[in-house]
Amino acid sequence: MNFLTPRTRYAAIVLLVALIACAAVAAFRLRTESHARRVEIAMDFTDFEALARSYNYNPAAFLIALRRAGLTSLALTEELGNSVGLDGKAYAIQGAALLNQGRVAPLADPLLATLVRERRINTSAVYLIVFDPATFQRYRTQLALHFEPKSVRILRRSRPWVMEVLTQVDYFNALGLGIPTNQIELARRLHLLVVPRLQNDEAFRGAQIDAAFADVLRYDPKVSTVIFFGLGNQVLGYPDHLEDTAAAFARNLFSFGSIETYDPSQVQKGNDKLARLIPGRTVRVQAIAKTELDKLKLEEIVARYVLGVRERNVRVIYLRPWPHQDGDLTIEATNVELVKGIADQLKSAGFRLGRATPIPLYHGNNRILVGIATLAVPSIFVLLLEFFGWYRRRVAIAAYALTILLYLGAIAAHHETLARSVIALAGALLFATAALVTLIPAWNEAPAARFGEQFLRSLGWTLAATGVALLGALVVVGIMSSPLAMEEIDRFRGVRAILALPPLIALCLYLFDGRYGAGVQRPRDVFVSPVLAYQLLAGIAIVAAGALMLVRSGNESDVSPSAFELSLRHALTAVLSVRPRFKEFVIGFPAMMLVPALALRHRRAIGWLLALAIGVGIGDVIDTFSHLHTALQISALRIAYGIAIGAAIGALLTWLYRLWVYRRVPAAAR
Repeated sequence: MNFLTPRTRYAAIVLLVALIACAAVAAFRLRTESHARRVEIAMDFTDFEALARSYNYNPAAFLIALRRAGLTSLALTEELGNSVGLDGKAYAIQGAALLNQGRVAPLADPLLATLVRERRINTSAVYLIVFDPATFQRYRTQLALHFEPKSVRILRRSRPWVMEVLTQVDYFNALGLGIPTNQIELARRLHLLVVPRLQNDEAFRGAQIDAAFADVLRYDPKVSTVIFFGLGNQVLGYPDHLEDTAAAFARNLFSFGSIETYDPSQVQKGNDKLARLIPGRTVRVQAIAKTELDKLKLEEIVARYVLGVRERNVRVIYLRPWPHQDGDLTIEATNVELVKGIADQLKSAGFRLGRATPIPLYHGNNRILVGIATLAVPSIFVLLLEFFGWYRRRVAIAAYALTILLYLGAIAAHHETLARSVIALAGALLFATAALVTLIPAWNEAPAARFGEQFLRSLGWTLAATGVALLGALVVVGIMSSPLAMEEIDRFRGVRAILALPPLIALCLYLFDGRYGAGVQRPRDVFVSPVLAYQLLAGIAIVAAGALMLVRSGNESDVSPSAFELSLRHALTAVLSVRPRFKEFVIGFPAMMLVPALALRHRRAIGWLLALAIGVGIGDVIDTFSHLHTALQISALRIAYGIAIGAAIGALLTWLYRLWVYRRVPAAAR
């Protein structure tokens, strides 16, 4: 039975058109990715200043050295109420504490002394004594955003200014009071971009949100990326005024920094909704926590950040100073070397330093083009129905109708991403099945007489199956490559299914489709056959290995690789620049190479195991392109390296097998 017959020719034509649409999406995406290659290296100023003070470094000179090494930006965090007074420009005290202090000793400030003496101190209020004009102006502006006018009183309008704030001290301590002006001026003086870190106030409306941004822009318009922080872990405007925040981003033309996390519970509240409101304006931010930073070596930190930029579409590297020495270098020189190492490796990889560039809205995300691409899924379904002898015209029509209705209905219901994910997952599994059936002749042909001929045959079958799998990957790319998916805001939820199901599909095909030569006469024989002890143990081991493979998939795995695997990964990355995936070059590709090289009786003895291994490899080829935040060029290189190394391993296994069969096994036993 063939794929192509007169009654499926229309499905084949539609498939060809849909694949052309997928290729157009991929071409548009490649062009967009080639332009969005500017990376921002930002230093957390709060931690930097603490380090500089601890070791008596000159902050300005230190920053100049970092800028020359490649630093582009300063991440300036909004001052909180509990930090007032740390810079010596203001002092905050609760009313009750001020009253008690006046009872113990005379107060130097005459106004405060008078208020205490006349018992006009409000014990529930917080009193601010401000010594710096710019700080006073900032407090006055920021407090007006958080409180009603009657809650903030200016008791003295000359230096030192005295302010009374009617609030609880615990609320005041967590209150955002704007970014210190001297920090913004320092960044401007040193020609560094500003990355404001602002905290949300759930009472903020549009006017307060605009004022919060304006307070930064008034001093320095060179704001590049805004990153939010706070105990509530919320973006500005959450939960009811995200539209106002989005409008502020649109007016001011700066980017929103979405912080990369490995735990979904750590994603900032409102992060995804804000990103969807400003498509094409989001950049991914990578940071390493202090506790983890202390455990890493300098080269490991550099490698992790560079890997994030190259393979996970990170465009803002958020640095904290590394408080350790590298060899004989001072801590200051070590941090300069850290920035230089990151900058040099990024430049050598073709990236530019400066204002981070997001993935913009591009032609490849056109709904009509994507709609045409989705038709590849019912088309390959119809061709597979014909191949297995199950073709029915009404089923084929229903498949096309269901795909079109699902896509259009999801657009109307504003659930387009979910529909795309469902259609792309179906396409991935169907093309994986097509790749597996492509290998049916390889399961039945006799081994070649010469090793060279056998190698070419095995390589041909491997490339054929991989090529069909890559068509499935192209369909996933064509359907799912929206800017939000590439920034991992909209997530393709079928990634683990693409890893888990192809091995099971391969095993079922091998056992229940007689064309694979498994020797099973009837499907029921598979279930009634006795199970030997070694088969049971092998099955348990395979199930455990499969579970481990799924648990370790993705960036959110709780199972860490072994030290040997980590060292092998680093070595492959260092040599090849892009590390191929173990499931491809260790499992899948060698199994594809080995199948046609085995004698028929040996092929039948371990055929089920080879089928599982091939399913793992086919699934992983498609899964490689399902990580939409990875650039297409990187994914393509990963596959190419995997085929090359996997073919070499397969050739070695074939040579060893032939050596064993033809030199060790007696002719009568072959």
